Amino acid sequence: MLFNSTKQRSPIVNQGDSKVCYALDLEKVTKVFKRYSFLNKEQRKGYSSLKSSLLKVFQGGWKPLLEAETQAISDLTLKVPKGLSVGVIGRNGSGKSTLLKLITGIYKPTRGTIRVNGRIAALIELGAGFHPDFTGRENLYLSGIMYGLSKKEVDKRFLDIVSFAELEDVIDEPVRTYSTGMFMRLAFSVAVHTDPDILLIDEVLSVGDESFSGRCREKIKEFQRKGGTLFIVSHDLTAIEQYSNEVLWLEKGVVKDRGEPRRVIDAYRVFIESLEEKRLERDEAHLKQETELVNSNSDNNTGRTSAKAETKRWGSREVEILNVALRDKEGNEKSLFKSNEELTIAITYKINRENLKVKDIVFGVAITYKDGSVIHGTNT
Repeated sequence: MLFNSTKQRSPIVNQGDSKVCYALDLEKVTKVFKRYSFLNKEQRKGYSSLKSSLLKVFQGGWKPLLEAETQAISDLTLKVPKGLSVGVIGRNGSGKSTLLKLITGIYKPTRGTIRVNGRIAALIELGAGFHPDFTGRENLYLSGIMYGLSKKEVDKRFLDIVSFAELEDVIDEPVRTYSTGMFMRLAFSVAVHTDPDILLIDEVLSVGDESFSGRCREKIKEFQRKGGTLFIVSHDLTAIEQYSNEVLWLEKGVVKDRGEPRRVIDAYRVFIESLEEKRLERDEAHLKQETELVNSNSDNNTGRTSAKAETKRWGSREVEILNVALRDKEGNEKSLFKSNEELTIAITYKINRENLKVKDIVFGVAITYKDGSVIHGTNT
């Protein structure tokens, strides 16, 4: 998405004997999203069409009722000095994208103040500002003007933008005929060639093929070397650590931690792993209850057989698999495992045919989803 921010006077704040000029200055910012309904609980029980609902609204029969409020950002204070690169991490719904949209002016804060000092180039949903029926050339000029450049300034940058995007042969074609990669390359190229003071990036580092992605990374590094302020949101923790001087960790709209990238990222990973462990414990307890229930039903109903006995089989059963068990590195049988945890598959079998000599027996194992689609398969 394309944005232009008019330059505002930024506060000069004394810190000891030095003065720091902030590129971004957010003071006690809160963003609340409200959800309204034109129906009360009784009215919702009956059927109502959109047409009849709107008619009643315009006739003054219904008034909007506040259903719920969601506080996406809560009392957030953030000061980013010029030239600093800040990475923002957090789980889905933690407020990362909302924060970027507040800074760019897409959203207005419910409370608090936001000051921006410099021209912003915001890469949020790459190419969202492009008109599909306009040519690449027309969108390029329109985007450049939206970023705050004059037509003459866009003229000077035109060849560099097109060359960087590698779109010389199709620049006069409508962008609706572009592939996704071509579309993204043009959007990124326009943004980084507008000489922004502040570059905001939201999950759009993987643009195009590996060659182009490499040039994008180098362009961002060049922007940093020139003293630009980078504000990057991503779930790619490796990229965050690579580009950032500081990392900001958001959790439910508040700053949970901020500081040196490696320390904050390590703390975030520990937090995520602890949540995953709790989820696995809940799943394991639930599975244990289900297993106990199945076993109880099997004991009480002689007509039923165990889950293992109901497994589909084929072949002559000259060699028969009796049991398959999943074991952890201590040899304990388990049904749930964490990512990167060591797992051993133990297969018990017997030879039913007398005098049958079995040599170099091969076992195959497939791990599937519930619907039967294969996740992974291997054999001995």
